[in-house]
Amino acid sequence: MSEKEKVKNAYEHIVHRRKPVPYLSLIKGKIVGDIGCGSGQNCLALESRFVICLDIALRQLIEARKKGCDNLVQADMEYLPFRDNTFDSLLYIASLHHLKDPSLALKECYRCLKSEGEVLVTVWLVQPRFFFRRNVFLRSRINNLVVERYYHLYFPWELRRVMTKQGFFPVRTFLYKVNSLLPNNELFYGIKKV
Repeated sequence: MSEKEKVKNAYEHIVHRRKPVPYLSLIKGKIVGDIGCGSGQNCLALESRFVICLDIALRQLIEARKKGCDNLVQADMEYLPFRDNTFDSLLYIASLHHLKDPSLALKECYRCLKSEGEVLVTVWLVQPRFFFRRNVFLRSRINNLVVERYYHLYFPWELRRVMTKQGFFPVRTFLYKVNSLLPNNELFYGIKKV
């Protein structure tokens, strides 16, 4: 089973994300795509906008619907089913790190964003708890079923480099921590360069 298939399988059983990312106030666009939306926590925080929630796992979309999200699409972030220049803003909150190589997903991001559109991305960083490995599989047991999720863990400077290489101008990047003494996440907020 490929990394992507393992992630999809895992998220058909797991519903982990509970809170929206605290930096959604950076988003100004009116038409927003939440790519890898999980159970819809960010959709609800952007209630004054038109938000399309996309996830590869149907279970996540069902959970998002239960929370009140309306515009749901089951698809792969590497093959977005949207026209060019559709979105003012795209969110990739804790989703790109499930890909070994995010370049195809980011080409789709660039294609679907309007000129000067904004993108907000968060990823997990390399961490001591994983012995500073770059590629890890996390196992979870749910109702006697063991599922695995793949993570590509980023170096602190890596996300900015990857996003810039794909044509996004960095407006704000920083490290932050979630339930940790050390920063374990990175945020990139940028604009599509034309």
